[in-house]
Amino acid sequence: LFNCLLARLFETHPDVQEVFTPFRGLPMEEVQQSKELRSHALRVMGFVEKAVRRLDQPEKLVPLIQECGRNHCHYGAQVQHIELVGPQFLQAIKPALEDQWTEEVEVAWGLLMMNIAYVMKTAMKKEMMK
Repeated sequence: LFNCLLARLFETHPDVQEVFTPFRGLPMEEVQQSKELRSHALRVMGFVEKAVRRLDQPEKLVPLIQECGRNHCHYGAQVQHIELVGPQFLQAIKPALEDQWTEEVEVAWGLLMMNIAYVMKTAMKKEMMK
């Protein structure tokens, strides 16, 4: 399910695939079957799970997101790529939440993804200025 998140991101934004060294230049069929893709998708989900658990603890949530942004900066991720993940994430989780998915749920997840992207991008920009 969450492999789709990254695979779809690579399909809609091929330049993002080039940032991921293990997937650079690979055909989509190979990327989709890659253990590295599955591993990264699971890390993304683990990060989102941690973030959700800390929603009522901004003193823990913000540093978690900032660290993720700084790490992505070191991996070669581009600031403009960060905001592309949220919409793909929503498309990936929507089928899993079928009956519970409402407009309110979609707005809440969308706002969370936008806030994560904002904090990550801010941390990345600061890291780049060092």
